[in-house]
Amino acid sequence: MPHCPRRIAGWIAGLLMLLPLVAGAQQADRFGEYEIHYSAMPTGMLNSTVADEYGIMRSRTRGMVMLTILREGQPVEARVDIVARDNNDDLSEIGARRVRDDGWISYIGTFPVEDGEALTFEIEVNPHQGGGPFKVAFRQTFFTGE
Repeated sequence: MPHCPRRIAGWIAGLLMLLPLVAGAQQADRFGEYEIHYSAMPTGMLNSTVADEYGIMRSRTRGMVMLTILREGQPVEARVDIVARDNNDDLSEIGARRVRDDGWISYIGTFPVEDGEALTFEIEVNPHQGGGPFKVAFRQTFFTGE
């Protein structure tokens, strides 16, 4: 199948918008002219083509956090720092890498998860165009099916 960056970028954008129907985890917060969309899910839910394209290991025991920062409806670049806090209050840094495809920009970080594990994600976003820092936090429970 030929490489279709527009289709893959559209799939990722669609995933961000449709995730409430799939996992109940997609959220968005507004900060003036900026809107930050964020979600977390097991990587095993990804389409294998998309996972391969972005080098994401599909697994029931791996989680993924995704963010997109919009300014007046257009994706923008930012510095994104993510930490996950578990039930024991232990912190783990999650490296966020930029995924850019055909003008669409998102940030993705992956991490190990255990069945029934609940993580609180604390995210700080500093848009390159100014403003911020903006802080968002959300909690997600992961079910691995094991």
